[in-house]
Amino acid sequence: MGHSISEVAMKFGFSRTTISRVYREYRESVKTSSLRHRCGRKKIMQERNQRRLTRIIKRGRRATLPQIVADFNAGPSTSDRVRTIQRNVTDMGFRRRRPSRVPLMTARY
Repeated sequence: MGHSISEVAMKFGFSRTTISRVYREYRESVKTSSLRHRCGRKKIMQERNQRRLTRIIKRGRRATLPQIVADFNAGPSTSDRVRTIQRNVTDMGFRRRRPSRVPLMTARY
């Protein structure tokens, strides 16, 4: 857009070296991100298995964790531990809930 490296560095709060390195990479390969793999252990449960687990949970909303694990492991070629399933269920946003107590309806209402 016609700005100098110094102006871009000041505007975004990065050093001039970082901006010039990213700009040089963009000019040479039209890419600004590194293609290095992520560090750490690979996920045990793949995206497809997570979708299957979501369907199992939504189908039986009152099912306990051992029931969910038994149902999940009954599927093709999977035998995941209870702790693995529990961690994935929590990461997907499913948490236990207790129904809240509300006063009963009266004749007036």
